[in-house]
Amino acid sequence: MRILILTHHRRFKAAWRCLSLARQLARRGHDVTMLCTADAERFRMTEYVEDGVKIVEAPDLLVGSMRSGWDPYTIFRRMHWLKDAQFDLLHAFETRPASIYPALSLLKRRKVPFVIDWIDWWGHGGLITEHRPRWYQIVFGGIETWYEEHFRTMADASTVIARGLGHRAEGLGVKTDSIFWIPNGCDPKLIEAVGDQNFRPKFGIPDNAFVAGFSALDVTLGVDTVFRALSLLKDRYPNIRLLMTGKKDDSLMAAVDAAGVADNVTHLGFVDVEDYPKALSCVDTFVVPFGDRIANAGRWPGRINDYLSLGIPIITNPVGEMSTLLASHKIGLLAPETPQGFADALTTMIEYPDQRQRMGQIARDLAGSELAWSTLIDRLEQAYTFAIDHAETSTIGAGRRHTRGTPANNPAP
Repeated sequence: MRILILTHHRRFKAAWRCLSLARQLARRGHDVTMLCTADAERFRMTEYVEDGVKIVEAPDLLVGSMRSGWDPYTIFRRMHWLKDAQFDLLHAFETRPASIYPALSLLKRRKVPFVIDWIDWWGHGGLITEHRPRWYQIVFGGIETWYEEHFRTMADASTVIARGLGHRAEGLGVKTDSIFWIPNGCDPKLIEAVGDQNFRPKFGIPDNAFVAGFSALDVTLGVDTVFRALSLLKDRYPNIRLLMTGKKDDSLMAAVDAAGVADNVTHLGFVDVEDYPKALSCVDTFVVPFGDRIANAGRWPGRINDYLSLGIPIITNPVGEMSTLLASHKIGLLAPETPQGFADALTTMIEYPDQRQRMGQIARDLAGSELAWSTLIDRLEQAYTFAIDHAETSTIGAGRRHTRGTPANNPAP
C-alpha cells in the first residue's frame, strides 16, 4: 500500500513519532512517504530515502520554532508537490494549515482513506497556556483551537497518543469505534549504544553519586518542583545529583539557583545523537513531572520511552497516561505533585536499590514487548484497515465520513 504521512513538524521533531511509525510500515512492506518541514531549508524541496522511507522535506520561510505549520509558502510548495501524487492512504499528523490544506487538496482529486493523528492537547486550555505569552493566547488562542478541532470529523479513522485526546475527539463528534490509541513506542536497540560501559566520567558525574535524570525537548513543566525536592534532600544525601539534557534557558537555571541546588544539578543542554543514550545511562531513576493540568490529559511524555528502553525506573505523578501506565506495570513510583512527594519517592529509590533494579528490569521488558514500535504498528495497521473499510461511503467535507462499524479500539498495555 502506498501511504503518505503528512506532518507540519520539522524533520528532527518528526523523527519521534511520524518517522518511527513510517519505518515500521516500510518493514511491513508498505511504500511509505513522509512529507515534513525542513529543519532549516527555505527554498528547495529535498527528497531522500532513509530506512526504507521516502522523506520529503518542504521549505519554510520562517525560522526556528516558528517553522510550525503556519507559513503560506510551505503550504503552497506542499500542494504543488502533491498535485500529481498517487497514494492509497493519507495519514495527517495534526491539522495545522501546512498539514490539513495539502491533505484536503489531495483528497479532492483522489478519494482515498484519510486518517488524522492527534499528538498534543494544545488549544482550549492546553499547552498554549503554558508555552505562549498571554498576548499570544488572546490573539491566536481561538485560531489554534479551531485548527486543532475543526477537521477531526473528516477522518475515516483517528489515531491518538493519549486517551484524553480520544475523549476530546468523541466530544467533537468523532465516533468511538474509529479512534485508535497509539502511544509513542520504544526502540530497545537504544541499549545497544550503551552496553555495560560507565559513561559518568565523560559527563563529570561522580561514580558514587545517586543520579536522578530529566530530559526535555521543549516541555519543562513541573521541573521546578523537582528542584525544590532536591533542596529537601541535599543535606541528608550530599551525593544526590540531577542530570539534565535538552532545553536549557535562563529561566530554567534561575529556578535552579532559587532552589539553592546549583551544586547538585548538571545540565548538559542538547547533546548529539551519539552522546544522548550515553548521558541517559548515567541515571539511577528518571523524574517525569506530570501535574494535574489540562495539557497532560492529552500528552504522552516524549522521552519516557527512552527511559524504559534503557531499563531505568521513573518517578512521576498519578495523572493521565502516567497514572494508567504505572498502575499496570511496576516500572516506577507515583508521587504527589509536591516537592515533598518527589523527595519521598527519591528517598525510596535511594534506600531500596534492589526494588529500583527490579523496576528497571520490568521497564526494559515492557519496552521490548507491549510498548515496542514493532508491536504498536499492529494497532496502526488496524486503524488503516478500519479507514479503508469505511472510506467507501465517505464524502470529503460532509461531516462524519464513515458509517459505524465494529469497535476496533485497542486496550492499554
